[in-house]
Amino acid sequence: MRYKDHRLRHELKYIISVGDYFELRGRALALMRHDEHGDDGRYFVRSLYLDDIMLSDYSQKADGWNRRRKYRIRIYDLDDSLVKFEIKDKFDSCISKVSDVITCEECESIMAGEYEFVSDMIFENSDKGERRALRLAYIDNAAKILSPQVIVDYDREVFVCDEGNVRMTFDMNLRAGTVPADKEELFDPELVTVPAYEEECMILEVKYDDYLPNHIRQMLRPLGRWQSSQSKYAMCCLAQANYFGKDVF
Repeated sequence: MRYKDHRLRHELKYIISVGDYFELRGRALALMRHDEHGDDGRYFVRSLYLDDIMLSDYSQKADGWNRRRKYRIRIYDLDDSLVKFEIKDKFDSCISKVSDVITCEECESIMAGEYEFVSDMIFENSDKGERRALRLAYIDNAAKILSPQVIVDYDREVFVCDEGNVRMTFDMNLRAGTVPADKEELFDPELVTVPAYEEECMILEVKYDDYLPNHIRQMLRPLGRWQSSQSKYAMCCLAQANYFGKDVF
């Protein structure tokens, strides 16, 4: 499914209990398979979200806008050999994501709000137009002046299903941290973070293409009343405000 130049995927979110997790995980083990990345589909995710000075992305989420965009630098297991810059667009209940692998030096430039390397790349067309996330961010930054706002940490377990291209993620231990001072601090395992959600709860996300296979739909049916639109970015912004005193609008 596409909207203009965006490839769209459906996204369902649920706030679940630890008991729900163990029940659903047991079913997923029988009906799906673990993602090939990580240890049995498990890995640690750290994202550094960027926003403008007015926290427009956060405010649009809080105000219930159906069309939103978020920017983030993402790393896995604190490994500096794979760093991604991502833009995630929201269209009602669907999402679109573009992602570029970036170097540590490019990561540091983005953290500092310096996009000259993207300008040079565009002028020389050295990427042949393929680094779309960076190109979009360069344009958006000219109007919005993007800067790092909050760290979002969590542990993730992933199940996948080829039918429908389904990806089911259990995100637990959601924590918020202040903006790292530099690239080295971004990869610091001792970076100070605080809880962003109740310990007994976690977030289940289900993403799929054009259809959700019936056996997975049946698995999720009892969770219908717990469907949520909460954003990890928004939750961590609030946690940052509560624990560190940073203003949100």
